[in-house]
Amino acid sequence: MNSTFLNFIYLLSLVCWIGSIIFFSFFVAPVVFKNLEREKAGELVGIIFPRYYMIGYVCGILLLGVLLLAGPETAGLKWCAWGIMMLGTVSAGLGVNPKAKLLKEKLKVAPESEKPDLEARFKTLHSLSVKLNAAVLFAGLWLLWLSAMNFAV
Repeated sequence: MNSTFLNFIYLLSLVCWIGSIIFFSFFVAPVVFKNLEREKAGELVGIIFPRYYMIGYVCGILLLGVLLLAGPETAGLKWCAWGIMMLGTVSAGLGVNPKAKLLKEKLKVAPESEKPDLEARFKTLHSLSVKLNAAVLFAGLWLLWLSAMNFAV
């Protein structure tokens, strides 16, 4: 297969994945939570999350395809960075996010006596989600660095 095409798919996938994390984390979420009441902001972000994680899944699969075609001898540390990105994205998207969404639904109908416990559990999940997101971002930047080392301008 044409190496220029593979390089294009690789770079496009990587920058879309990293770019979506940066755009959502540093632009969308802060603006939404600053301009909407907290409950509405949470609902909006909850609507965005499935699409946000889907970007990671699709880009991760495309990166995997290119890395497999490139061969293990040429990928090296890129496999490690890619693995951290996929593990973080899948953990957050399929593990943490559904649990947090369920807790949010329970909070809406819970008696006042149960709300502090549910809120504490939600904050713990939110904290984990932020840490996973940061790990994916830093692993993505590492992967971009590893990739840039092979390019000549």
